[in-house]
Amino acid sequence: MGKLTRINWVFYCLLIFAISRIILTYEFDLAKNIFIHKNADFFTTMCKWDCKWYLTIINDGYDLHIRTSPRVWSGLANWAFFPLYPYIVKIVVSLISSDVIITGIILNQIFILLSLLVFYKYLKLSFDETNSRFGVILLAFSPFSVYFASLYTESLFLLLSLSAFYFMRINRPYISAIFGGLLSATRPVGIMFSLVYFLYGIRKKSQPSLIWGTLISMFGLIIYMVYLHYHVGDFLAFEHIQRGWGRTGFQLTRIGSQLLKMVMDYNNSGLFVFSCIIAVWLFINKYYEEAIFNLLCILPGFMTGTMLSEGRFCGTLFTFYLGLVLISKKSNSLKIGLAVVFFVFYISYFMYWLSRAKFLI
Repeated sequence: MGKLTRINWVFYCLLIFAISRIILTYEFDLAKNIFIHKNADFFTTMCKWDCKWYLTIINDGYDLHIRTSPRVWSGLANWAFFPLYPYIVKIVVSLISSDVIITGIILNQIFILLSLLVFYKYLKLSFDETNSRFGVILLAFSPFSVYFASLYTESLFLLLSLSAFYFMRINRPYISAIFGGLLSATRPVGIMFSLVYFLYGIRKKSQPSLIWGTLISMFGLIIYMVYLHYHVGDFLAFEHIQRGWGRTGFQLTRIGSQLLKMVMDYNNSGLFVFSCIIAVWLFINKYYEEAIFNLLCILPGFMTGTMLSEGRFCGTLFTFYLGLVLISKKSNSLKIGLAVVFFVFYISYFMYWLSRAKFLI
């Protein structure tokens, strides 16, 4: 990476981002000719699974009642999906009169590009130029870029969590708290940053900002809960509706079969175990807050008694990539090996996504 480290860091991030997106579009064109065999555009094809739920929020707002149709959505409601991202898309669409799916996916590309820039700045707080730029490569060529290229919240969550941690690390507690508050309005586990923020404040003895900052970092979730109470009469509707997806938690009468089923879902369970190892490695290397945040974001999914989407929960956290940079920071051979593995899975996960592989839900 000798020559690459001499390129201006902003241009470097732009270059890596551009290359990664060009490869995605090339893959789509290749897949369309090999096995899609229909006149489908990139944006429509990328909108699968949860993307459809976000479309319901953008187009029609939140449900008043649990759905009875279509059959595949019977017993479900869109309360499980937090409001910040779909309403950002909704506002942009109303301002420029654009297509919803195209707007959402393009916004996600902007969020990812910004994430690369913030991740570089964050890594530079602890690492040299080579390792910081290597981290940018890992994130840009993440196998989980399929979620960043669809109408999902992962891109926004990544940007906001990175920003919250970056400003926390450079001692800008209120800016960090604001990003944390936005994070808590993006996904249910966004509220986990509030605990991390509080623990960090205690460790650094930053008492003046501790209480107010922690409250600010929770405002997104609080506002959404109040809205749900007045909209459907249940502060925790976003949590209670999860049962419709089979997230019932561990049950003593069948805990053995639940655990076996979770283990057999090896794509998700393997990533969960690896992410736990990364959390331990982060803690050993004194990235205490990052380690705690990593665990707090992946354990709720595990505690529901199913591995559904657990790979996504693990692989779209910035701590996942931070851990890999830490593991490989002293070894160029390991960097090359990781880059090759990432590129292979970057391509294959995209193909799996297009073929609707269930483990990517």
